[in-house]
Amino acid sequence: MINLSIKFIIATTILSILGFSSWLIYEPWLRLLDFFETESKHPETFFEEQTCILGQTRMKGSVNVGILEQKLYLSHTSPLNYFIHPLLIDLEAISKIEPCFEVLLNESYKFFIGNPHITTLVLAQDLVEKLEQEYGEPIFSNKLSELS
Repeated sequence: MINLSIKFIIATTILSILGFSSWLIYEPWLRLLDFFETESKHPETFFEEQTCILGQTRMKGSVNVGILEQKLYLSHTSPLNYFIHPLLIDLEAISKIEPCFEVLLNESYKFFIGNPHITTLVLAQDLVEKLEQEYGEPIFSNKLSELS
C-alpha cells in the first residue's frame, strides 16, 4: 500500500515537471495564439521543419514557415498540434526588425512582435530571403529599412 502511494507521488511529480517544462517551452507561442491564432491552411509553398528562436525558446527543426496574405505563417510540427495551433502574424504587428547573429542560426533577423511588445522571433537570414523570393516581393527587407 505504501509502495503504491510512493509510486503515485513519483509519477505525479514527474508528470508535473514535464508539464511545467513544456509550458515554459511553448509559453511564447501560447502568448502569440491570443493575438494571431489562425484556422487557415498552410500556404501553398512553405518551408518545413525550420529552426527558429521564439522568445528564449530554441525550436530546432520544428517550425513550418511561410507567407500567406502578406502575413507570416508559423505552424509547429509536433504531436501537440492539437493545442499548438498555427499563427498568422500581420506585418503591422512587427514593431521592429534588426539583424543579429545567433549561434544556432548564424546570420539572422530578430522580429519584435506586438506593440506593446509580446515576444521576439529570430529567423535565419537565408530563410527570410527564401520567403521573400517565394513571395516575389521584399516584404521583410522593406520593413527592415522602414523600421531602422
